[in-house]
Amino acid sequence: MDGEPGLDLERLELDEDGERIGGRVVGARHAGDSFARARLVDVELVRCDLAGCDFSEAAFHRVRLVDCRGIGIELGGATWRSVGVVDCRLDDANFRTAQLTQVRFDGSVCARADFGSARLDDVQFPACDLAGADFSNARCSNVDLRGARLDGLQGVGSLRGATIGVDQLFGLAPGLAAATGLRVIAEQD
Repeated sequence: MDGEPGLDLERLELDEDGERIGGRVVGARHAGDSFARARLVDVELVRCDLAGCDFSEAAFHRVRLVDCRGIGIELGGATWRSVGVVDCRLDDANFRTAQLTQVRFDGSVCARADFGSARLDDVQFPACDLAGADFSNARCSNVDLRGARLDGLQGVGSLRGATIGVDQLFGLAPGLAAATGLRVIAEQD
């Protein structure tokens, strides 16, 4: 049966309704393909090339991405619920206005990702690279950034409700000072 959860697939193929229910896709090459408004449920994507793919307004439910390449992936307006992202490259990914609920990015590179105006509820980023990521106007609830690289993070003022480690505070200090309107002036010798 096409929708069997254990089914191994060579490509991510959607049915006539734009859905993929169940299946494990290994090593598929979809760079630049369009999956706008797709609905993925109980799908695992392993070592897939999703660079530049358009998943705008797509719905991911109980999806797992493992060792995938998604540089420049378009996820604007997408809905992710119960999604796991492990060891993936999502540099320059666009999550603008996306809704992420119960999502865990584990050991993934999300450098310069755009989370602007996104809603993040119960999202974790252990051992992730978020250098230069933009969280401007994001709404965060139970977001855990501990262990993530946060250099050059933008929109720091929108991280209200997020958790960071003590060791990350120094790197975020300039952004926090700017967000709160603090002026930092070096003492004169």
